Amino acid sequence: MDITYLGHAGFCVETSGVVVIVDPWLSSRGAFDSAWFQFPCNHHLAEYVQRKLADASKERYVYISHEHKDHFDPEFLKSLRSRNFKFIVPRFRRPALRAALAEVQCARVIDCSDGEEIPISGGFIKLYVIDTELNRDSTLLIKANGCSFLDVNDCKIYDRLAAIAAEQGPVDVLAAQFSGATWHPTCYSYSREIYESISKTKLSSKFETVARSIEKVRPRVFLPSAGPPCFLDPTLFDLNFEPINIFPRASMFTRFLDERLSGVPTVWPEMMPGDVLSAKTGGFLTRSRNQVSEAGFTSYLQAYAAARQGLFAQLQASAEATSGSQVIERLGDELKGKLAGFMLHKRIDLPLYFALSDFAGTMLRIDFCNKNIDRVSQISDGRCYSISAPAWQIKRVLEGHLTWEDFALTFRMRLKREPDLYQTLIQAFLIMEAEDLPWFCRRMLDMESNQSRLVVEAGGRRYAVDRFCPHEGVDLKEGWVDDAGYLVCARHGWRFDLANGGRCTTNGTSVHALLDEQWPEPSKASDLLDEPRPLRAASR
Repeated sequence: MDITYLGHAGFCVETSGVVVIVDPWLSSRGAFDSAWFQFPCNHHLAEYVQRKLADASKERYVYISHEHKDHFDPEFLKSLRSRNFKFIVPRFRRPALRAALAEVQCARVIDCSDGEEIPISGGFIKLYVIDTELNRDSTLLIKANGCSFLDVNDCKIYDRLAAIAAEQGPVDVLAAQFSGATWHPTCYSYSREIYESISKTKLSSKFETVARSIEKVRPRVFLPSAGPPCFLDPTLFDLNFEPINIFPRASMFTRFLDERLSGVPTVWPEMMPGDVLSAKTGGFLTRSRNQVSEAGFTSYLQAYAAARQGLFAQLQASAEATSGSQVIERLGDELKGKLAGFMLHKRIDLPLYFALSDFAGTMLRIDFCNKNIDRVSQISDGRCYSISAPAWQIKRVLEGHLTWEDFALTFRMRLKREPDLYQTLIQAFLIMEAEDLPWFCRRMLDMESNQSRLVVEAGGRRYAVDRFCPHEGVDLKEGWVDDAGYLVCARHGWRFDLANGGRCTTNGTSVHALLDEQWPEPSKASDLLDEPRPLRAASR
């Protein structure tokens, strides 16, 4: 099994009888309305993928992990000359991905449910699917001819990796995201000190989660992938050079692994687009001539951005031709449609202000409790959530060119929240489509009805806690207790202060931690808890 790195989250996995193209993001226009670009540049590999998919001597598949446009690249897929291949996609409740692929005619679209296997020459392909409404993603396992490749990409399936490794046996090559990819704190109005503090915390959590994944799977090779992108838009270009943010380059992460996993036999080479790795030996078969060094990073990005000047001139012309008054009117109608199916609206006790950054004097105030949307001239609430974005970017969403989640990843907005706590329901309202919000609310209610508890050990003391994370219902038995005595969720890194009743540091929710002397009689864990399992801080 040979694995060619296509850049970002993309791979070409090839055996004697099979070619699997994984998440090919190759378009020269980048993603999310040209907010993100591939780093390093990988556009030259588009022709390579074209040739691989034209090889009639092998079974050919294209796997798309999820809807994010740095994984699902419609422009490139529509350019494919040979269509005698099969798509493999996860079976999400929301049918948008499969519907979009209908425009790319091919031999067949295979949509897989969680744990479903697809037989191939010499082995099988298997998908592990996460679909929580707020997050949709999948992990890919390819086993063929005695070799295996497990591609987690940016699917937050860390809580299941131990079980997957136990079920599937040795994994030769593991790939996973190591970088952040979210608008927090990137687009929030913080002081530099607070911004960097939040970024450090998020980086530390992400790095530790991936390190623990490597410990669970014990692959021969780990490939850092799925990030970070680079930002060539002049309005975003400075993100590339911030001293501390959530977009570390691979070299920073591999230095962390060198120290954190010094006794682990796994190797973690930094691959460049075009590099080819042997899954059987763990060694490079070929190395690309297009190596980008840390020393040349600044000049490389400056040249990359200069080559895209015409693209951003087009976006600027679009912005100048957009009517803010028309957009604010249509935005109000769109948000009313979202509110109509938002059955948990009464749980949000503070308003949301939505403004157009280039249309002064009018903004929308969303009163969730009363389901009202009013036009106002300024923010008049001390406790509120606010967002502003360019009119042209919102117009792109309203016209259906981007989903609301795509919009969130353009990073062309500013947000603020007071108090500074994550609000799951407001997050859902902002990034989900109107038709998906009722499903999300029902799932939240189902999750909250699960009252199972778990035993956690920290600092020599035992606590009983809610077994499932209040964020997305992840089983906390796969989490860990960190050095500060916080219970950490394995999927998103949410931390719960056991000494403070299990209160979450992210948004104030709780796992309701009780010390063993506080347990009701009889004080036996088996009488109080479902499947008790002590968690301890891992030795470093």
